[in-house]
Amino acid sequence: MSDIQFALTILAVIIILIMIIFNWIRLIQYRKQNQTENSFLYKDEDGLIQEEKNLYDQDLSVSEKYLLSNLPKDIYRNIDAIAFIKLNKATHAISKLNLRDFIELPHTHIFIRKNEDVWTSTDGMSGSVSFDQILLAIQLVDRQGPISSAHTQTFRMLVEKTKNDLDGSLIWLSSSNIENDAKELNQFCALVDHMMTLTLIPKNNGMFDNKKLIDILKTDGFKENKDGYHVFKGHDKHPLFLIASLNQQPLNFNLDPYIQGILFQMDLPLTLNCKESFDVMLESITNFQKDLDCMLVDSNKKELNVNHIERIRYQVEKIENQMIAKNIPPGSSCARRLFS
Repeated sequence: MSDIQFALTILAVIIILIMIIFNWIRLIQYRKQNQTENSFLYKDEDGLIQEEKNLYDQDLSVSEKYLLSNLPKDIYRNIDAIAFIKLNKATHAISKLNLRDFIELPHTHIFIRKNEDVWTSTDGMSGSVSFDQILLAIQLVDRQGPISSAHTQTFRMLVEKTKNDLDGSLIWLSSSNIENDAKELNQFCALVDHMMTLTLIPKNNGMFDNKKLIDILKTDGFKENKDGYHVFKGHDKHPLFLIASLNQQPLNFNLDPYIQGILFQMDLPLTLNCKESFDVMLESITNFQKDLDCMLVDSNKKELNVNHIERIRYQVEKIENQMIAKNIPPGSSCARRLFS
């Protein structure tokens, strides 16, 4: 073998070794990056990575998904517009958060933290606190309707002002298009926001025996709430339904000694396990019918039959399923805030 051939052979071996080492380094870098990204993804109770379950999150970056998995308690991406600001440098400048202006807006929430600390609400905050991250949220809808255009514009302006005043970068974690998302959520709320009402009246156009009515209210475990309504609560002390007079007011046995009927009412969006709670309400109604000689009627005072009750139960179940599908289960803290 000539000297040239030998040199070329050595050069080829060196090139091959360089390529092997380069590919090995790239493989290690890829594995480290993949592990880092997976560490940002959290698992739910079923052990499934949330990225796999939330198809609507596929357009979000890994960092945005991580932030969404660490939202403060009682902040919900499906009912709030959420803005996240990351400061270029930590600060103590609480005064630059424009807190007074944010407080004037309805249903706003402001949280701060440093690094990966727990989010801290700015409500009643005093003293000096170091922070480098800000979370700003405003509720899109309440029972009066969607957020107004004026409030939307003010919120956006304050978010931008806070970002600029504190030298940060802005990411919208949910509902960057506040107007459209609020309109869509309001339409959904209109579909499910129902007060289920069933009416009991004495037979033969009579009057209730108030003493018996008071006794069965106690026997069945009804308690008066702060507004004077008799409320039935579940095992977790959460209200399931209440009893009112025919004029929607609390029962007042002193002012109204001749009660001609009572209403069983269930606020579906605020009631845990709507279908099961509805069955509990029917069971209570049966107890009243046995002791008070009364009947269950519709708005025209026509007695309800089994088929009619089953249709009502179907509607209750339908609303419950719609809310669960929207990730706003009835009676949950998210639903209670939305429908308060």
